[in-house]
Amino acid sequence: MGSNDEASWRRLSVGIVGGGIGGMAAAISLRRAGHDVTIYERHDFAGEVGASISCAANGTRWLHEWGVDVAKGDPVILRKLINRDWKTGEPVSVYDLGDYEKRWGYVYNMFHRQYMHAMLKDCAMQEEGQGTPAKLKVNFQCKDIDLNSGVITFANGETAQHDLIVGADGIGSVVRGIIGIHPERKPAASSCLHTNVTTEEAVRLGLVDYSKNSALEYWGGQEGKWDKIVLSPCNGGRLLSYYCFFPREMGDYASQTWGGEDRPVEELLAPYPHLDRQVFSHLKIGKEIRPWRLWVQ
Repeated sequence: MGSNDEASWRRLSVGIVGGGIGGMAAAISLRRAGHDVTIYERHDFAGEVGASISCAANGTRWLHEWGVDVAKGDPVILRKLINRDWKTGEPVSVYDLGDYEKRWGYVYNMFHRQYMHAMLKDCAMQEEGQGTPAKLKVNFQCKDIDLNSGVITFANGETAQHDLIVGADGIGSVVRGIIGIHPERKPAASSCLHTNVTTEEAVRLGLVDYSKNSALEYWGGQEGKWDKIVLSPCNGGRLLSYYCFFPREMGDYASQTWGGEDRPVEELLAPYPHLDRQVFSHLKIGKEIRPWRLWVQ
């Protein structure tokens, strides 16, 4: 086999199926590498759910590498991990992350998903910055892909041809199925309801201001039990994002979608009669109470 000494790089036409956080991150990366990127989102908008998301040093590194304006994401920089007693709320253990940036080179950011998505979308599509701005097309649901020609067929009847196609369409990925990957998926043994609490309202009611800790905090999860509360602050500490876990037999949300109606606060509180009253009081003022579906795949 002969060798080719000439540079083999060429600008590619890239189609990304899915306009969520993963799709936008892929778009930025490929834009920065010099490629022409089009993002296809199946809904009539490209957005994210109203919950928190963690971005450790290995992710923050790429945000800086790509020139993303991280301040637009309004993050909280993680300072501690706090494990609290289920009933009293007293700290059982505290892991100080004060030297995190020194050890790993970058900070650990906690974002609100909607803010992180907007931050990445702006970076992918704005005129400023290296590379050609990515294009976004909404109401383009992938129906099929011709793997030989690189032609995507969409549910709206349109088609598009690309040199490279990236599947970023989530856990129920259509692209994955098209290339022959069909993972077994079943509901997890635990269920989860997610809710948001504003620090302003909690403080106004005289409740603990957890935002001051800049910490991931969790109650329970010991002794093999599914009951667990996880708190992640975001939006500069103005929003507290709660993930509330309990056994699936106490509430099965596998068939419900995120975009449905909010669940009643009584449903959120029911599994936790013995929970620390301070965090319980936070949950009582929770908004946007929605199932956070858990799968084993």
